[in-house]
Order: sequence, then C-alpha cells, then structure tokens
Amino acid sequence: MSPEQRTVRETEEIICGVWSRLLDTEVLPTDDFFQIGGDSLLVVEVLLELRGHGLDVKAAAVFRHPTPAALARFLADANPPEPAAATQAPPELFLSADDLWSTHRSTWAPDAPRCLFPLVREGEGEPLFIVHWGNDAGFVWSSTSAWGAGRPVYGFEAPGFRGDIRPVTTIADMADRYLVELLEQQPEGPYHLAGHCHGAVVAYELARRLRARGQEVAVLAMVKPSALERFVSYGWGLDEITRYRLESLAAQFSLVGDESLDEVFSRMRKESWYDDRLGPQDLPRLQVQWSALALALHQYEPRPYDGPVLIVQDVKDREDTERNWLSVLPQAETLWVDHGVDLPRPTLRDPRVVALIREKLTRRAD
Repeated sequence: MSPEQRTVRETEEIICGVWSRLLDTEVLPTDDFFQIGGDSLLVVEVLLELRGHGLDVKAAAVFRHPTPAALARFLADANPPEPAAATQAPPELFLSADDLWSTHRSTWAPDAPRCLFPLVREGEGEPLFIVHWGNDAGFVWSSTSAWGAGRPVYGFEAPGFRGDIRPVTTIADMADRYLVELLEQQPEGPYHLAGHCHGAVVAYELARRLRARGQEVAVLAMVKPSALERFVSYGWGLDEITRYRLESLAAQFSLVGDESLDEVFSRMRKESWYDDRLGPQDLPRLQVQWSALALALHQYEPRPYDGPVLIVQDVKDREDTERNWLSVLPQAETLWVDHGVDLPRPTLRDPRVVALIREKLTRRAD
C-alpha cells in the first residue's frame, strides 16, 4: 500500500510499532515520545525507520507532533501542514579558532587538566582504557558499562573538554597526549584499549605507539571506527567546520537564533549531551573542540598494525572499512552489525558486541 492510500489509523499503527521497537516498550497513540524515553538522538533512528515505511518525516515534525496520533494526522494532512521554521544557531555560540587560540592555553601546559579519569576503580587485572566519543568517555561508558568484565576502567576526555585549554588538531598529537597519562597509570603491559568512532582511531594510534615501545596490546576493540571518508571539503579549516557543526545543532535542537547560551545549554543537558561539570559559557569552546576532532580525522591516514584487533562495523560502511582499515590490519577480526544508523547506542549496547568484548577481556584475565 502506498503512503497516500494509508488511513490515519494505519499510519498511527506504523508509528506506534517503530517507537515501541526503538524504545523497547508498549506505545499507545497518545504517548508522548519524549516522555516515554525518547530523546533528540533517537529521533534520527525514528526518521530512518519511518522513511523505510514510505513516510517522509522531518525531525521538526516529531518535535511538534510528539504522539503517534498527532504525527499521523499531520502526515495524512488531516490538519493543514505547519510551515517549517528556519533554524539558526545563536551568534554567541560561534567562537573563531583565532579567538580561541589567542585566549586559551596549550594542552601540554603543566597545570592543564588531566585527560584520564577513573570510571570504575575496583576490579581485577589490568584496566580497560576507553577513548571518548565526542568529548567525553563518560558518555561512552554510560552505554558500555557491561564491557568491563570485572576490570578497573579508565576513560579519556578530549583536551579542552574542561578548562581554558586549546584542542589538538591531529590524531597523532592526541595519541601522544594520552600516552603520557596512560603510562603513568599503567607503566607496563599487557594493555586493553577500546574506542568508538574517532575514539577508536585514537585507540588505534595508542596501540601503535605502545607496540613501538615493545609493549603488548592484548585487546584493541574498535567499535564503529570512522570509515575515514570525506564529509566536508578538504579545503575547510576549523571555522568552516564549526559553522557546519552549528548548523547541525540548530536543526537538531530547533534553534532559531535568538536563544541565550543558557537556553541552548539547558536543551542539550536534557538530552544528556553535557553534565554539571560544564556550563553555558563552555559551549562555544566545545564546538571548536568538536571541529578540531573532525579536522584531525579528516587528515588521518592509518599506517599498518600487525597486532590483534577487533573491528565492529555497520554493514553500510563495509566497503569504506575494507578499503581504509582492513587493508592495513592483517590480524583484524571483524563483527558486522546492521543497525543502519550512525548513532552510538545501538552498536555499543548490542548484545553481540558486549559479549565479544567481555569474552576477550575475560580470556586475558584467565
């Protein structure tokens, strides 16, 4: 049946079914998506699934019509469609790279905040080190707490996540920065490393540096590593990438440009982007930091690594992963998942991924 032939009730049932599966709960037509566990990150998955059913849904429609009944009526034109509001990030959210570099200190300053923090202090055996996704390893750990297998767990925060510190703009510099604190925490191997997205790439570089020192890297788990394909122009610098980032945030959080930093921060806090370690004044710096991470990935070319490595990747990125990663990893073990989205939680919490990483860590403990 084509979307045009469906009744409002049939469309409503499709929406209820999609939400029920993604939220793992029974959904009624009158349930508010954001009151039953949904958030702005999960909206992307909702859109993909609904479009798979032939329903052309925009993110703004889910925010304006957050129940299956209301969204179905909107999609069926039972009510006149609402004009889409133009989105725009508040000007105060933009901080130029020149301004940041002229006012912030180097991450190598002796009094710069540490990047490595304990996530689980108690446990047996060598710790598991997790490299952040986005800015903060705590976000990754909130979705991967089943990985630890009884070991202590430490996580890295990106340079500049806290304090007036400049970000780094290459994967090599980031790995060198983290290696200092990793060796302070654990001077000798074997080492256990994991990361998601660009964090997986940094974990890879850490592993290369440790092996170059003659150390054993027993576990290297790269969960959905960046496929290293271009997503912005090679000619872009930090300011261009930051503006791209702000356009994405404006669309995701329905910003119109007149919000205060307090309001933007409040919306992002509600979606667990940041916690009480940070405040509205940190938002401009954090967006430049994200841009620096994106630029670092954009410039990265992996060199061969002959140690054991586990790569977990979505099948949609298989071709790019085989070309950019598996070609330089002779001992790679791969687990292909089919979630079809770029959001981290479905893969980080996938029972197969959890079981495989725990099995590798447990095997090393034995």
